Amino acid sequence: MTRAGDVQYLLSRMTRRWMALVALLAPACASDAAPQPGADDPTARAWEKAGSWYPEDPDELDDEVAGLLDAVGADQPRSALAILAPHASLTSSGPTAAEVYARTVLPDHIIILAPDHFGDGARAAIWTDGPWLVPGHAIAIDHDLVAELQAALPDLEPDRVPFGNHEEEMQLPFIQWLRPEASIAGIALFDNSRHFFDGFDPDRIAAWGEALAGVLRAHAEAGEPVLLLTTTDLTHHQTLAVSDAEDPMLLDHVETLDVEGLHAYVTGERISMCGEIPTAIMMATLRALGRDRMDFVSRGSNFSSSGDEGDVVGYPAAAAWE
Repeated sequence: MTRAGDVQYLLSRMTRRWMALVALLAPACASDAAPQPGADDPTARAWEKAGSWYPEDPDELDDEVAGLLDAVGADQPRSALAILAPHASLTSSGPTAAEVYARTVLPDHIIILAPDHFGDGARAAIWTDGPWLVPGHAIAIDHDLVAELQAALPDLEPDRVPFGNHEEEMQLPFIQWLRPEASIAGIALFDNSRHFFDGFDPDRIAAWGEALAGVLRAHAEAGEPVLLLTTTDLTHHQTLAVSDAEDPMLLDHVETLDVEGLHAYVTGERISMCGEIPTAIMMATLRALGRDRMDFVSRGSNFSSSGDEGDVVGYPAAAAWE
């Protein structure tokens, strides 16, 4: 009788041989594949996480995103001024992100406000180059909106480096499925779980909020709404008990747009939130637009996919509906 370990070995060996055969046949089949839109633009942002954090095959990507959105069962999506979504893999944070994306009608113009976890470039950067690529699609850059943001926020620096990671990229699978014709303007701010509002005190946050509110207000008055799409994760690499204690506190501040409370909690308790600066700026923007709260949509974590209680990353989903 064959032992279970032997069966596993044989299956593994067969899988490796099949993968090798596929690799040999791939060049012959490549000519049949549709060309990647935007790939001929030398200024485009190529993907970093396709093939690992989400599928590299366009059809597989569409199927996975559609499945995540369908699982939410939201039959009446709404327009929003701002949404908050996480930025891990589709397996880990995709179900939480889908909770807010499935409920939101995306407009033609989107500002993506995101953290830059590594800080190798400008601390406050804006993307001024070509489209952002995702398998099967090229998401256009709204250069007019980029110019408006530069005028409203003169401390923004054009720099590709802060956009080389995954934070904005993990929003693209949802954008390309829900609104492939949308154009975007990306802002990246140095911010990770080991820094706590580095370079942004409540006064600077409020000033950014006023500036962004002015841009959003002008577009709304012109009948061209702009969505402020902000991405953050919650506590990072903590135990499940810590995540369950700290993440609801973070979301309480977010829901009530309590910028000062969020700032005091993160800095005072050294909370390992991964995107508190973009989140607080989004909150300040909504306050400047006369709002007093966001709607909590969902809270998740990688525990649902990993099962590891000792290494948990929290994920938020929230919206400010129009």
